[in-house]
Amino acid sequence: MSLIISVVVMVILIIGFQLVNPYFLQYQGIVSLVYAMSYFLIAACGLTFVIMMGSFDFSVVSVLKFSALICVTYIEQIGMWVVPVALLVSLLIGFINGIIFTKLKVPSFLVTLGISIVIDGVALYMSQGFLLMMNDEVFRSLSITFIVGLPSIFYWAIAVLIICTLITMITPFGRRILAIGGNPVAAAHSGINVSRTRVAVFMLCSFLAGLAGILYMAQWGGGSVAIGADMTLPLFASVVAGGTALSGGVGGPHRTILGVIIITWAQTGLMMMGFGQDIQVIVFGVIAITMSIVPTDRKRIKIIK
Repeated sequence: MSLIISVVVMVILIIGFQLVNPYFLQYQGIVSLVYAMSYFLIAACGLTFVIMMGSFDFSVVSVLKFSALICVTYIEQIGMWVVPVALLVSLLIGFINGIIFTKLKVPSFLVTLGISIVIDGVALYMSQGFLLMMNDEVFRSLSITFIVGLPSIFYWAIAVLIICTLITMITPFGRRILAIGGNPVAAAHSGINVSRTRVAVFMLCSFLAGLAGILYMAQWGGGSVAIGADMTLPLFASVVAGGTALSGGVGGPHRTILGVIIITWAQTGLMMMGFGQDIQVIVFGVIAITMSIVPTDRKRIKIIK
């Protein structure tokens, strides 16, 4: 049911914005939408795995920002080695999130919220609050090289979506994630190492957030601590709007793509119609609340894990 509603909402948005602004689906409009969607989709895929598991990660945007700032800060010193460095740092953050969550039994939303505050502080120290710019053509080609009429960041996003979908649908790891989201106690009794899987999922989420940050910086060529300042709510809204249940055990990246299209196209359409950030946030909140009601079995609601 939630999948059908997501498709209907997406179609309504496309038709509505096209009627309001005939340029919405012209080539330049599509390229703008692709740029807006791509790094967002990569981060949303990582968050989807955490929510499928019945947990939350509020550090996604902070990891994305930190990864981007690592790139812009150190690209001149170490060149393209900055990419694996940023990804390794992102993996480490995910590992820390997972270990604190599983070993110290702290709720995931508290762990990741605390970690995000720490990361934001380090990011502020790195940038000193200034706008940092870079112009490394090789690095920027990761996102802005056009292939068959579309920027390369689009193909990164599609590759990530396909890999994440395959992980969910055909691998034991994907089945373990859904099992833990459905019932972690039953999953443990069936032989699944719940703690190890949870740590791996948080690491995967942070890795994809780090990759999104790298591609974001390659796309824009600069940024500050304000990167992704208003991105957390749209990210969660996109996952929920796609049909992944906040209670866990249901969903996947193949659904999240619909939510990402709904959110990014709604954001772009509202901007083209002249609505400010305040209206956009209200719309995202309404979408998140509405769509979270649809896929959720009210009998399964538990304390946030």
